[in-house]
Amino acid sequence: MRRLHGIFPQWDRAMTLVELMVVCGLIALLLTVMAVHVRSAPYRLKAAVSQLRSLVQRARLEAIKNNKNVYLDFDAEDDGVLDTVVLWIPAASGQSSPVYQTGRDLSLLSEAMFAPSGTVTHRPTLGAVPASHGGPSVGAPRDGGTLPEDGVSFSGNRINFNPDGTSSTGTVYIHMPRHAKAGTYALVLNNTGRAYLRYFPTGGAQWEDR
Repeated sequence: MRRLHGIFPQWDRAMTLVELMVVCGLIALLLTVMAVHVRSAPYRLKAAVSQLRSLVQRARLEAIKNNKNVYLDFDAEDDGVLDTVVLWIPAASGQSSPVYQTGRDLSLLSEAMFAPSGTVTHRPTLGAVPASHGGPSVGAPRDGGTLPEDGVSFSGNRINFNPDGTSSTGTVYIHMPRHAKAGTYALVLNNTGRAYLRYFPTGGAQWEDR
């Protein structure tokens, strides 16, 4: 092998150069993928917020159309894992606070929209960027309030729409744990069933209307 190295020194140098170019190419590709992933975080967060807002509007319309109470449930299984959103109509009317039961109640939609609360992930998650990391320290409603630990301040972790379009009041918070700079969005509902959107930029001083 020593003789081969001595005979073909240019070949050795060429192989070293090729190897270096391959490594540099892989590093450049990795950096590009990471940059795209980071840049796309705000867009993925906005998309999740937009989807949730559309579901809220649909739930209100379903309540009016069917002349029944309709629920947008963030914890339909009542297991404390807030990742799937269920839009449903109770089979029995007149119940003040029914609990969703598969096979009995009418499910209009069931979709895994969020990563489970409390997990550190690149996916949109219910909750807010911690105040210690530049997130909000007060609630998003214009009259302030506290931040819910699980990201949903509605009673029972669900929104109740009445047949006349009115609703329960509360706020849903969404952020991306791995991308704190994307900020925190909040969808706030008043008792008329109308929703408005607010945003807290990480490192900012206050909530902004959107």
